[in-house]
Amino acid sequence: LHDSRQKNKNIRDLVTEVDFLSEKNIKGILASQFPKHNIVAEESGGLGINSNYCWHVDPIDGTVNYIQGIPLCAISIGLELNGKIIVGAVHNPFTRELFYASQGNGAFLNGHAIRLSEKDKLEEGLYIAAFSSDSDDNKDREYQTFGEMNGNTLGVLRIGSAALALAYIACGRIDGFWAKDLHSWDIAGGLALVREAGGQVSDIHGNAFVIGESTLVASNGHIHNTLIKNLNLLNQL
Repeated sequence: LHDSRQKNKNIRDLVTEVDFLSEKNIKGILASQFPKHNIVAEESGGLGINSNYCWHVDPIDGTVNYIQGIPLCAISIGLELNGKIIVGAVHNPFTRELFYASQGNGAFLNGHAIRLSEKDKLEEGLYIAAFSSDSDDNKDREYQTFGEMNGNTLGVLRIGSAALALAYIACGRIDGFWAKDLHSWDIAGGLALVREAGGQVSDIHGNAFVIGESTLVASNGHIHNTLIKNLNLLNQL
């Protein structure tokens, strides 16, 4: 277990010294290799460089898991160009899995091309959901959606890392994922993986997903429309 402290009033918004060290090292490497690029990182914010390129860095996605000694956490990095994520990497050092993708070149896990699942029936899928961290009037609705979907499919997991959830879609381990109130560093690396693997990403209404402004729905593509339809029918998000 690792020492940690709360960043704000949210009991689950934790940070460790490893978060800071990881972020410092990653930013140092990126700044030395791409000095004209902006970098936005979870613990230290952005550099403020005016550039069409921006790196989004999460030094540990799944900090609560990390603190508890649960190996479901990852370093996530994504490169944005003019509003579009073109490069992504998600690395779980505990399982020694490195997922990576770049625009037009496909998605890979430890050097091997990965592929999405081919499931096309909602009820046959396995899913992951991420809940918003703040307590508000919508929390009960999120839990109800989770329960309804869990009862009508192979199941819905909550693993504590959006980056890994997206990576698991890209390699076919799960079939869909939905979440709200995510930051750019939570998902930038994973978005590249899903898109380059051939999956689909949208908001809850099937429109283009905008980081920070909409609920994210990602899937293998085959079940995407049905997943969106069911989430909307539940009217919970």
